[in-house]
Amino acid sequence: MGNEHWKVEKQPAWLVAAVRKTIAALPGGYAEAAEILDVTQDALFNRLRDGGDQIFPMGWAMVLQQASGKKCLADAVSRQSNSVNVPLVAIEEIENADINERLMETIEWISEHSQYVRVATADGVIDASERERIEENSYQVMTKWQEHLTLLYRVFCAPEKVDASECAAPGVVALRNQVEN
Repeated sequence: MGNEHWKVEKQPAWLVAAVRKTIAALPGGYAEAAEILDVTQDALFNRLRDGGDQIFPMGWAMVLQQASGKKCLADAVSRQSNSVNVPLVAIEEIENADINERLMETIEWISEHSQYVRVATADGVIDASERERIEENSYQVMTKWQEHLTLLYRVFCAPEKVDASECAAPGVVALRNQVEN
């Protein structure tokens, strides 16, 4: 029927890898994940098996991501969407040193990126493993840079004033203006 690859489309390998990485980030691994979700470990394995007929529910993945404190799933979805996941932190917990720390982390990641590129291009070809390493590092560069900028602006810039009427449907604004007159 032409549906030989439907399982891959419903549950791509990058998603399975992100869920497995999230589970590995839990101190108790699969046993803890099963306990959190109130299922058996076999239920987890069956849903993450290559070529299996079950899929891992997104809700489960999100619960495990929250429990692990890691953003493996969010990062994987962002990468697949040609985006960067920028974690937001509560402003109350931020100090100037935190903002500068993100900048320093960005510089460190850029330095590593430069080294990876130098090694990878030395032979004139970037192979699959080199590309994977460069992409992972590049993602970290972009994430840390965006974290830095986001925190910088959230802490040091005055909030923008927005006229909510700009967002309303034209009839609503007109009706409101008529009532006020």
